[in-house]
Amino acid sequence: MAEIKDFLRQVEMFIGLSEAMLDEVAHLCQAVDYEADRIIVERNSPPAQLYLVQEGTVEIMTSSPGESSEVEPVVVTLGKGQSFGEMGLVDNGLRSATVKAITPTRLMAIDCARLRSLCETNTDLGYQVMRNIAADLSFKLRNRNLI
Repeated sequence: MAEIKDFLRQVEMFIGLSEAMLDEVAHLCQAVDYEADRIIVERNSPPAQLYLVQEGTVEIMTSSPGESSEVEPVVVTLGKGQSFGEMGLVDNGLRSATVKAITPTRLMAIDCARLRSLCETNTDLGYQVMRNIAADLSFKLRNRNLI
């Protein structure tokens, strides 16, 4: 559990959380491994989990592989300590992008419903997590990474 907490301290979404709060979040984490070129989530799928990149690299695309599009998909590459799927935690809307592992990748998956429930129960934790998510999404929008 200490290794998971050490990792969570490096993730922007969890900056400012106390040791007790990190303990609660760490209990929700599950390690998931993906081989290179594997799709992790598909655009327009339900947001069951959010993900934290522990090792490896993922690519975020606004269209799915094989999907015909006149516009080139927006591509963003994320690495260690970065997250994706957090919009589903906030609004429970369908996925806005497809995510694919570029290299062998280890993710920490967190069930959105369980984390949302924790945020509602522990309002100090909830406020800090949602504030951090809002700051990260604002940064991404300002930098034209609309995911």
